[in-house]
Amino acid sequence: MAKPLEFFFDFISPFSYVAFHALPSELGDLAARTQFKPMFLGAVMQTTGNRPPGLVPAKGAYMSVDLGRCTRRYGIPFRLNPYFPMMNTRPMLRAAIGLADTPDEQKRFIETVFHHVWAAPTPLKTDDTDQVRDMCTDAGFDADQILALAESDETKAGLKANTDGAIERGAFGAPTFFVGEDMFFGHDRLDYAKEALEQA
Repeated sequence: MAKPLEFFFDFISPFSYVAFHALPSELGDLAARTQFKPMFLGAVMQTTGNRPPGLVPAKGAYMSVDLGRCTRRYGIPFRLNPYFPMMNTRPMLRAAIGLADTPDEQKRFIETVFHHVWAAPTPLKTDDTDQVRDMCTDAGFDADQILALAESDETKAGLKANTDGAIERGAFGAPTFFVGEDMFFGHDRLDYAKEALEQA
């Protein structure tokens, strides 16, 4: 059986937003083998001793310039979310996990949240129930279902399992991709991931 591309991400990561949109362009038909794995980036950072770019002045300045380059390359809109980097994305990550049994809806939900966090005129505060309800209604999701999934014990356990599993396999940031046990960090390593998918 062909191996999937496991895509570990957090909505708080602007480069995960770039990676989501880079997948079809960089992988072509192989992008259909993507499995979305929401993880809590804060726990990954804390456990591994990594630091967000915004907390390293030189790195933060570079990130702003580089995000402009990356979003232009893939033709996607971008503006900084004023709640970054203090967003609580866990409710939306848990909701995404809860949609795993309906992959098309899960992908559409992930795309919708990424758009509202990093591109929509009104930036989404990911733990604001009213904003989330409005987003879901506008996009055609069942808002009550999404809000229930965001707080269920099952999806809380799922997010913890994804996060712990990513750390155990060597993840230290987002986006992180796996093809089997081969790990690739960053959307700019999708060409290597593609080679691994072709060989798997």
